[in-house]
Amino acid sequence: MDKSQQTLLPQILALPNGQPVTIRLIHPNDAPLLVRMYHHLSERSRRLRFHSYTGNLPQERIWREAIALSDLDPTQQAALVAVHQDDEGERIVAVARFARATADAIEAEAAIVVRDDFQRMGLGSHLLTLLIPVAQAMGIKQFSAWIMAENMHMLHIVQKANLPVRRETRAGEVYVVVPLEP
Repeated sequence: MDKSQQTLLPQILALPNGQPVTIRLIHPNDAPLLVRMYHHLSERSRRLRFHSYTGNLPQERIWREAIALSDLDPTQQAALVAVHQDDEGERIVAVARFARATADAIEAEAAIVVRDDFQRMGLGSHLLTLLIPVAQAMGIKQFSAWIMAENMHMLHIVQKANLPVRRETRAGEVYVVVPLEP
């Protein structure tokens, strides 16, 4: 990420319910916070994000994934987290990320997940808006994503980005490609 993008973060966002969240880049030491967030997602939110049933995943695998998702290769990946401070400490309540196959690829697969009790407050849309210039600074020209057809909230977030969207539906999933310049 270049210097101009770094000045955007961290950022405090006041949600419509009055709760503040801090949006920042993910850190390698965020793995425990990702595990905690995962356990605060409903089974439906997990299924919509990971496209599979995740009810019986061993804790070891959840931790392994959290470590991998928090310790990124900055030439290929980036992730933003929304962090809320409550009586029990710091909690990640949303994550927006992208990853590309190689350091020079111009397309990256993007994903967003918002904890159930923070959904429908514009947080996912705001994270996507902040993620786009991060990707552009890395030379990425478009995002792609596989979204379950029933995940109307994610499809709405993509639509709200006010960018052209190409969609193709296959076997209950929608493949979207979003050019990052209008």
